[in-house]
Amino acid sequence: MGDERKAPSLLMRTLSWLVMVLLVLLAGAFAALTLGTFASLMSDSPLWLRSLGGVEAALSGALGTAGVPGFTRALGLAVLSSGLLALAAYLKPR
Repeated sequence: MGDERKAPSLLMRTLSWLVMVLLVLLAGAFAALTLGTFASLMSDSPLWLRSLGGVEAALSGALGTAGVPGFTRALGLAVLSSGLLALAAYLKPR
């Protein structure tokens, strides 16, 4: 008759929070690599940002995407970071 929804169990709420936090942390890591990749395209950027770009270049080489231009990789990482944050916001327990 009425709209009878069961409250989510404590385990499901805990898992939802855990997944959301992991997605936010992963998105933060991708965002840092994005900044490093954009910084490595400029010669006058700070050393610590260019170091992040070096980490991203090493990871790209390990994944076999080193042939892709840096700007394209940075844009792809930015889109991936945004998508992960959107997914985390969607999955956030209410």
